[in-house]
Amino acid sequence: MRKLLLPALAIFCAVALLFCKSKDTPPPVASAMKAESSQFSKRHCVDEANGQCAELNISYPVFSGGDTAIVAALNKSVQNYVLSAVGGNGQSNFAQALDSAGLQFVQMYMEVLKDNPDFVMGYSTEITDTISFLNAKVATIQMDGYSYTGGAHPNPFGLLVSYDLSKGAKPLEITDLVLDTNAVRPALEKAYKLSKGLKETDPLGEMVYGEMQQLPMPANVGVAAEGIRFFYNAYEVAPYAVGATDVLLTWEQLGALADRKRWVE
Repeated sequence: MRKLLLPALAIFCAVALLFCKSKDTPPPVASAMKAESSQFSKRHCVDEANGQCAELNISYPVFSGGDTAIVAALNKSVQNYVLSAVGGNGQSNFAQALDSAGLQFVQMYMEVLKDNPDFVMGYSTEITDTISFLNAKVATIQMDGYSYTGGAHPNPFGLLVSYDLSKGAKPLEITDLVLDTNAVRPALEKAYKLSKGLKETDPLGEMVYGEMQQLPMPANVGVAAEGIRFFYNAYEVAPYAVGATDVLLTWEQLGALADRKRWVE
């Protein structure tokens, strides 16, 4: 009888051990979201020594890990912006659309040279990317670029946007980040003036279009670890010579007008 019980006892102990082990072992944790830069380039030179080249250089973020639906939404948003910036077809496969946009850019340059043999300048478009803030709650993307297709100077452009990761990567607007835009405006105007080398008491009109009575809220806003960033593209509120403006209002400056815990802590 003792011999019959030994195998049964051994099986029972083994099953119990497996049960206890599976009970004590924590469930697998989903990998954290991350982002890496991907590069795309297209270049064609007629006379490289004299700078007669058409060149497209694009760096854009690619998200991975974390929730697959949120990652897909982030990547799609980035792709849409890149294609809109270079004139690509947003209805096509991204890689194909980007390559096609590069070929069209080169072809446009070649047609200019054909019609204007004495044109000695090159064409260029460049976009660089930065993930300026990323945690489990929000992702902030910054993309800066310029395009030169002749003229006195390049045409700069930029994007600053934060995504609410708790709501399927919803792009955040200024009204999502501050309770009262009118209450924020005095601090924003002060910071804008200081960023342009003005005094707080100097007229705002020295660094914005003359018809503006007050500084409007920008289309580009983003969450940062230190506060909220307000980004104005060149030409948005002031002439080209004034340039783009990136203003940070800290959580301390914003006080009760913004909820730091909702995004950062």
